[in-house]
Amino acid sequence: MRKLTTTIAAAIGAAMLLAAPSASAGIIGVTVDPGDNSVVGQTEFRAALGGVAVKYFIPLSDNSGVYGVDNGGNFGLVSDSGNGGGTLSMYLLFEPINIGAQYVLDILFEDLDLIGANDPVGFLESVEVLSADGLTSLSGGTITNVGGLINGNANTQQLLSLFLGTITSDPFLVRLDFVASFITNGNNSAEYLIAEITEVPIPAAVWLFFSGIAGLGFAGRSKKKIA
Repeated sequence: MRKLTTTIAAAIGAAMLLAAPSASAGIIGVTVDPGDNSVVGQTEFRAALGGVAVKYFIPLSDNSGVYGVDNGGNFGLVSDSGNGGGTLSMYLLFEPINIGAQYVLDILFEDLDLIGANDPVGFLESVEVLSADGLTSLSGGTITNVGGLINGNANTQQLLSLFLGTITSDPFLVRLDFVASFITNGNNSAEYLIAEITEVPIPAAVWLFFSGIAGLGFAGRSKKKIA
């Protein structure tokens, strides 16, 4: 009888493990006006990124603004010239969110010129990932020297992956701040990104733990009944 209860307990554990939730499909961020969450900006299919990407220009002038909102809705959408200094703030909206779940943010860049990754002589960019209110840095500060954060082909694609922890708001907004500098006056070219958040699944070990508890309880009840 003990062998039978052990077998049944194992079957229960296996069934619960198979029923454990897997990672949900990722949510692609869309660029919005933070005032009313209306969609702004431009997108373009990019073969290098494998999908439809946000198209943007990091300012080389000393002007700062919100992507697709300031300058009559054109800020960050057209090329300008200068040697940098202005900040482009881009708001990305993600929904629907499973409130209370943990998420990872992945941003796939094309042609982002960062120190140690893809950095033409004299042209440097930095980016910071922040909460929508700008009070919390999700990237641990401004990213200039990317270190191990960037993967892929440094000439065309760089993947920035950040663990966001538990998200408690739906929809969820992330702000990207871009700054560029150049040693002389120049013109900027378009850059592209795809931002996606993915829910972190409950570890299989947790489900194995609960399946083990269920199995022990079942075995205990069976043993009492036999006695």
